Amino acid sequence: MKKYLALILLVVSGPLWGIHASAHELTPTYPKLEQSYIPNVLQTKVKIWNARVDVNHYKLEVTDVFWNDVPFIAEEKLFKLDYMERREIEIFLPSDTTAQYICTRSMLQKGARSRSMISSKVCSKIR
Repeated sequence: MKKYLALILLVVSGPLWGIHASAHELTPTYPKLEQSYIPNVLQTKVKIWNARVDVNHYKLEVTDVFWNDVPFIAEEKLFKLDYMERREIEIFLPSDTTAQYICTRSMLQKGARSRSMISSKVCSKIR
């Protein structure tokens, strides 16, 4: 009984001590590929929102069903996104692409002394 009470207290009071989980958000969950204005090129748009105080750089990745990298074009593949900032990203893929997932990965600064050393990866599955 005491163990359960201690666990409940830890979960409830965690945010008071600064212990909480946070990540970034990528929407839509299932982006659709549409024909671009360029022949034989597909495009989609995703939005990213940074909910992490300790991270401000993100990397864009596109992978196939086996998590292998797939070629794509975007304005920036590595970009800065400050805390609570949002950004819309336009992604272009060849029409014969094998892409299944669009992912964003938080990039931690090398040698940074922050409270969190956890990198987050969030993916959306292409319809």
